[in-house]
Amino acid sequence: MSDEGVRIEITVAAPVEQVWESFRDKEKLRHWHGWDIPELDAEIDHIYFQNAVETGDTTLVMHGHDTFELTPVPEGTHVELTRAPKGTTPEWDAYYDDITEGWITFLHQLKFAHEYHPGEKRRTLFWPHPVDLGVSGKPFFESAHQHGVVVEEFGPGLVITSHQMTVVTTYGKSDDELEAIRAQAAGPK
Repeated sequence: MSDEGVRIEITVAAPVEQVWESFRDKEKLRHWHGWDIPELDAEIDHIYFQNAVETGDTTLVMHGHDTFELTPVPEGTHVELTRAPKGTTPEWDAYYDDITEGWITFLHQLKFAHEYHPGEKRRTLFWPHPVDLGVSGKPFFESAHQHGVVVEEFGPGLVITSHQMTVVTTYGKSDDELEAIRAQAAGPK
């Protein structure tokens, strides 16, 4: 077992009270956590409520070990996730890196939601592989395995890609508009 867990840090340009509410209100969690799947509500409940404990005014411990700490900073809110060291829960070790990558995606979706579309409902598209949507955007974040760009024509929206997936987060798009974005990924017929 490693002695240190992975640490993921972001700064969100919003007050700590608003960002904390995004961790504790189920509807607000839907504005940033994950992507649109039928099981999203159950996933949110499982992660943030059934297996989470508030240990301070703005600290949340999940599954007894992964810890979110929110602190006010002049720029807004510093969000720090400290993952338990690999080996803490051996049955999950095979998924450790994938879960870490998921948290990187989710936390950048949180930042994007607060900074571009506070309080708005979002809609997402997900592919379990990289796709070329034929669009470019303004860089939003870069990590070792992920790249996020802001694409104006998607709302503006956030497109996150890695070698394992593509997630498109949109706002104000109709079913037809979402299907048009999905068709962009499919390429010409």
